[in-house]
Amino acid sequence: MKRNLITLCLAILACASLGAGAATPPSAEPASGVPVAENLQADAQAAAELGGAVLLVFVSDRCGYCETVLNEFLIPMSRNTDYSQRIVMRRIVTNSDRPLLNFRGAPLTHRRFAQGVGVRMTPVVQMFGTQGQLLGRPLVGLSTIDYYGHFLDQTIDLAIALGRTQSSAQGKPLSPTPVRP
Repeated sequence: MKRNLITLCLAILACASLGAGAATPPSAEPASGVPVAENLQADAQAAAELGGAVLLVFVSDRCGYCETVLNEFLIPMSRNTDYSQRIVMRRIVTNSDRPLLNFRGAPLTHRRFAQGVGVRMTPVVQMFGTQGQLLGRPLVGLSTIDYYGHFLDQTIDLAIALGRTQSSAQGKPLSPTPVRP
C-alpha cells in the first residue's frame, strides 16, 4: 500500500513537471493577444485611425510578473472590443535584439528602444500618442493584482484624453485620415 502511494505521488509529480516547463515566455510570439512590436510607425497610424493611442508593454524573458500582466490583463483586454477600438497594443522585449521600426520609421532593436524611453525593469506599460509622444506616466511593475486592472484602465483613459487634447491643441483632427502622395 505504501509503495503504491509513493508510486502514485511520483507519477503525479512527473506529470506536473512536464507542464511546468511548457509555459510560454513573454517574448514568444503569441497565438493571439498582444503581438510583438515590429513597426511602431504603422501602429501609431492605426491608433490615429481609431482616435486612440498605442499601448506598449515592456517585458523580458523569465519574468513571472510579465507573464501575469499579459495573461491576466492585457491578453483578455486585447480580445475586448471596448479596448481594441481605442488602442493598439504591442509588446516590446527589453532583452531582445529583435528588429523594430520606431515611431519615425527608423530601424533599431527592441533593447535599444526600451533603453531610449528609459525602461529599466519589467513589466512596464507605457502609452504613446500617434506621433510617438509619451502620454502620461508609465505603469511600472505589478504591485497588486486586485487593483492592477483599475490602474491599467486609468492609464489608458488618461492617455487617450491627453492624446486628444494634444491633437486638438495642435489643430489636428482626432482621427486623421492618411495623406497619400
